[in-house]
Amino acid sequence: MVILGLGNPGKSYLNNRHNVGVKVISELISRSRLIKSWKRKYFRACEIEICGRNVIVAKSSTFMNESGKAALALCTGFGLKPDEILLVYDDINLALGKIRIRKKGSSGGHKGVQSVIEAIGTEEFPRIKLGIGMPSENMDLVDYVLSDFHEDEKPIAQQMIKDAAEAIELVLNEGIEKAMAVFNGKG
Repeated sequence: MVILGLGNPGKSYLNNRHNVGVKVISELISRSRLIKSWKRKYFRACEIEICGRNVIVAKSSTFMNESGKAALALCTGFGLKPDEILLVYDDINLALGKIRIRKKGSSGGHKGVQSVIEAIGTEEFPRIKLGIGMPSENMDLVDYVLSDFHEDEKPIAQQMIKDAAEAIELVLNEGIEKAMAVFNGKG
């Protein structure tokens, strides 16, 4: 399995709401033993040891709306079937701090996920959605997802990132069904 965190490349986007998927990958790397790393056109990847298993984690190096290029390159480069990629990304339809794990599904209007679906030709891949909440009525959606968390939101977002890393560990140890039962019911 490859765990792919979606986000935008570059320091100016690093702490944006849209980059929580990438932040989860960084959290996993910080907790693990690095075995090997790759730098490719559409992604950066590391093989790390999580819970006694060697797993590849990757960060898309494309902009969010072109995330399918990274997913397809990972499938091709590592000989993966689409359902062997676990996608991690932000979701405005979930309250800040909430996590939802799904085995498959539509893009839900998320352009990065839609790009992945179009590139690999299926909606049949697992995903972890991270709640970033909805913008206020007077805020543009693009401006919102490209904004950083406010000071009072940062502790919630940081806990969500840690919880998502734990959810991934649970997926690896006990399967996606168990992780769904534990994390989808929280809060």
